[in-house]
Amino acid sequence: MNTDKIWEVLISITIALAGGLARLLNGKDAQKFRKRQIVAELFISGFIGLMALKLSRVFGLTGDWIGLVCGIAGWTGPLFLERIMKPVGKVIGIETEDKNEQ
Repeated sequence: MNTDKIWEVLISITIALAGGLARLLNGKDAQKFRKRQIVAELFISGFIGLMALKLSRVFGLTGDWIGLVCGIAGWTGPLFLERIMKPVGKVIGIETEDKNEQ
């Protein structure tokens, strides 16, 4: 992996972490969070940011668009993964169940 790709991954994860942290701090119960919960939320946001980077590359996005997608993905958290699972699942041959279709 070349240096540019490493930086792109690190920056994308950082933007997603910032999105997740902004969501946590924006909430009404921001002061009630425990350290363990904050670490877990940030880990989830970072993972989702990495997935958003991969998805952005699939769609041919670059630069600021990747940052935008990663930030939004970090903010929305697991909802981002739920929304992309059905279309991505179809492409890779995995049937997914949409919770809203029940």
